[in-house]
Amino acid sequence: MKSIKLWYSYDFANSFASSVLIFYYPLMLAERGASNVWIGVSASIATGILLFTLPYLGTWSDKTGRKIFIIKIASVLMVISLFIIAFLIQQIDTLSMAMLFTLSFLYILFMVCFQGSFTFYSAMLREMTNSENNTKVSGVGLGLGQFGNVVSLSIIGPIIGSSLVLVGLSGKPLALFLGGILFALISIPFLFQKDRVNISIKTAFSYRDFLKKIFSTKRVLLFIIGYALLSDAILTFQVYLTLFVKNVFDFSDKFVTYVGITGLVFGILGGFVASRFALRMKDKERALGFSAILYAFCFGFFAFIPNVPILVFITISISGISYGLVFSLARAIYSEISPKEEQAEFFSIYTVFERAASIVGPLLWLSIFFILRNFSENIQYRGSVLFLMIICIVGFYYLRKSKNLRVEVPLS
Repeated sequence: MKSIKLWYSYDFANSFASSVLIFYYPLMLAERGASNVWIGVSASIATGILLFTLPYLGTWSDKTGRKIFIIKIASVLMVISLFIIAFLIQQIDTLSMAMLFTLSFLYILFMVCFQGSFTFYSAMLREMTNSENNTKVSGVGLGLGQFGNVVSLSIIGPIIGSSLVLVGLSGKPLALFLGGILFALISIPFLFQKDRVNISIKTAFSYRDFLKKIFSTKRVLLFIIGYALLSDAILTFQVYLTLFVKNVFDFSDKFVTYVGITGLVFGILGGFVASRFALRMKDKERALGFSAILYAFCFGFFAFIPNVPILVFITISISGISYGLVFSLARAIYSEISPKEEQAEFFSIYTVFERAASIVGPLLWLSIFFILRNFSENIQYRGSVLFLMIICIVGFYYLRKSKNLRVEVPLS
């Protein structure tokens, strides 16, 4: 179907914007003497904003059918924020407090738009699929998103190490600019689709009623708690990946990029095989639980792995497969267990819980750093990753509790 192909294209396109910010923005701040705290606090504020805005927007979207309209606005703001960050940071070698606040505001704007857009993007899944093919479509979409990350880093990575200057930008700031341009160009076909507009008399929204609805659906509640903990660990590690690899294993910028590309390549594989893996396990939720434990194993290994590059690449490969499986399967399962006519509303809380990593994870990461402040930076990073393994295991426990509430039905 044309709608599914266009849906795939947006996941591919926005990877060009998100990958450059996730990989290079922390490095640019660190190179200019800024603390990790600025990343963690900014990410926390972004999720706090989503917590208060997404439920309302999700309900409005369900009642009006205006999903692509919201994604379009978010996409424009993402591109603008990338451009401004690039031009601002190109001009400075050290960061004043005023500049840190400005950059943090733009980072928060990007993250709110990027994370928020996936509420409405994911809510489109059930409109286009059924229970027989939703895992496949979800997995292929995620796989293409990861492929977009690989293509982005493969194209832009070599450029940042060259002497190329474009519109006054070079190095890592140029990466942000190019990521924004490519995202804008590739996403045009998706963004110019027409929404399936509905006419609804009832438009009022109540946070109280919304929360009551979530808490009264115990299976959904347990699932999103478990998923939130799992994604909390995974996405926190993603935020700090470049700094972790650089400081623990003393990798160069080039090797850091290679690590990122390796994880993304295997993330593509995980997304594309998610449907087959669920069939092999004879149950989508059993497959999700196995993937969660596999990721926990990777965190444990990262905490104790010696400084041997091949072991780093093997572990990041396994975690990449787990990443593709976890996010493909979770999205497909949640689209089935949440009400069909309230997908955007329910996916709003799914997105907020998924991105709770932007509040809880970074703050816990920084707390472990503080607790281990008398030890070396190497031990601080490894201790933080070990704690992420514990979070993964607790998340698996809640996913299992959610699964036990359903009536077992063989996977078709």
